[in-house]
Amino acid sequence: MRALRVTAALLALLAFLLSSRPTRAQSMSAIGGDARVTMSSAPGLERDAARVRDAVERSLAEIAADLPDLPTPPMIDIRLVRDASELARVAPPGRGVPPWAIGVAYPDLGVLAIATRRGAHVEDPVATARHELAHLALGAALGDHAPRWLHEGFAYQHSAEWSWDRAETLAGMAWFGGIIPISELDARFPAEELPAQRAYAESYDFVGYLARRGRWEDTDDDGDRWPFRRFLRALGHGATLDQAAKSSFGKPLGELFDEWESTLSDRYMFAPIGLLGLAVWMLAAVLLALAWRRRRKQNRVRLARWDREERAADAVAFAQAAAEAKDATPEPASSTDTPGEP
Repeated sequence: MRALRVTAALLALLAFLLSSRPTRAQSMSAIGGDARVTMSSAPGLERDAARVRDAVERSLAEIAADLPDLPTPPMIDIRLVRDASELARVAPPGRGVPPWAIGVAYPDLGVLAIATRRGAHVEDPVATARHELAHLALGAALGDHAPRWLHEGFAYQHSAEWSWDRAETLAGMAWFGGIIPISELDARFPAEELPAQRAYAESYDFVGYLARRGRWEDTDDDGDRWPFRRFLRALGHGATLDQAAKSSFGKPLGELFDEWESTLSDRYMFAPIGLLGLAVWMLAAVLLALAWRRRRKQNRVRLARWDREERAADAVAFAQAAAEAKDATPEPASSTDTPGEP
């Protein structure tokens, strides 16, 4: 009997400890009936989880169009938390999370961990999910054949999180140099956020250039993304980067990178001049608006003065007319005759 009581006490203690542990997430229903995708979220994030859930199928279809005839993720487990500080708690055991990350993908495990904010900075979980899904899909399609710069650029292609800071980084690289050679780009993603900004910006822009470039260098040949898709497909079937680039774009990767670098200069070298012209135009517009307001105020003052002067003149004219009318009125005649006298 004593043994039963001890066992019951131990079970109760175990149940208490398990119930007191912070739960990883609340289970959500399968997304769109696709059994390979599961969704879980922390309490209170059901609305955000539903938005992510509704966007997943469409995003996966768009991503799959860039990866024809290549493997797809067999299972996708999406975990949504409130703050980025909680990402490590829902990450797979033994896997790290970059300290600046708002979302992270583990392609080999099919797991995505996404946060809705990082401190006071709120992020759209749908855009983050699209970014991380692209990482997941590219990992399943290319395996170890995808370098880091291609991963980051491909994910950007499917999330389109344009950043003014990134544009400033690219403009600075065009003006002052510091473009990272393609052979060194993967090594320039350090553990700190700020030093990695150039590597991210360069990766996003270079892969975007490949996605827009046609089969030939001619700028009128936009290719409709098919050269880019052939490039990825070749990598997925075991080609090297240079082999895939030559078969898809007609040039090795290094020459394509040189092309991109020249377009970067063309696009950003005159950006400050354009921004200066825009600033001058905006200043002129502000000055014009101020001048118009000043002129309008002066006109109101002038009209008010004219109105006062007109009213004063009318009053003077009225007074003069009244005086003249009074002077023109004849006085009644007076008689000095004595009554009864002839």
